[in-house]
Amino acid sequence: MPEFTPSTSLPETDMPDLSVVVASVNGWDVLGPTLEALDAQPGRDRIEVIVVDALGGEARERLRARRPRVELIESDRRPIPRLRHLGVCRARGRIVAILEDHGRVAPDWAAGILEAHRGPWGAVGGVVENGRSGLVNWAVFFCEYSPYMAPVVEGEAADLPGNNIAYKRPLLMRHAHVLACGKWESWINDRLRVDGIALASTNAMVVHHIKPFRLGDFLVQRYHFARSYAGMRRVDQSPARRLVYGFGSLALPALLMARITRTVVQKRRHLSRFA
Repeated sequence: MPEFTPSTSLPETDMPDLSVVVASVNGWDVLGPTLEALDAQPGRDRIEVIVVDALGGEARERLRARRPRVELIESDRRPIPRLRHLGVCRARGRIVAILEDHGRVAPDWAAGILEAHRGPWGAVGGVVENGRSGLVNWAVFFCEYSPYMAPVVEGEAADLPGNNIAYKRPLLMRHAHVLACGKWESWINDRLRVDGIALASTNAMVVHHIKPFRLGDFLVQRYHFARSYAGMRRVDQSPARRLVYGFGSLALPALLMARITRTVVQKRRHLSRFA
């Protein structure tokens, strides 16, 4: 069971421009295209790709064969934030991006990150687009990622996608322990805002969500994610506030549907798919 402390500082000339941390939990069918898209980025020799694999088997064997282009961390099964923490601690780049193993990046994705981080932002999030056909896959996309489909706000923003986000490394390391506690990137973003650090989004940083879903699998995933997320939030809540949220959860299906509908209509994207 690997445990890492953050990488020590490197001379400026030895530091990669960008580190990309990927937690491998879904298999080679999606991880392979994700890594191919990263390998096709201009300036790939200045990009460090770190994959934290919790699957073993075929995926791990293929990852071993990709060394040294990919730095492999072999892990046991654990929550995704904790897998990401292992990768973040190994990262050496000036900028550290977090990407899902089923996020196929656009050809100019890395360049978009580096350009955006010329600004004062502590973290920059991008666009998430659907990369799979089929009714269930479109429904999953609208449910999870409609706030992040193009266009997103260009500049300072409050809400960033955890599967397509890049941090200035010193600021990420200030709060990386949040991942080790099993919490998601949104908790890091909240802490950065408390520190007075501005966050931003950009349309120049695009990934395509390429994981296929069956309805039953998605419902199970959403149940466990929602239960986990609620459990993380309740730690800091009073009993009265927990009670309010508990009763309020009955309204969530209608509320979420209204939010998704509003987003799709406002962005005027994929209206026929949504209907």
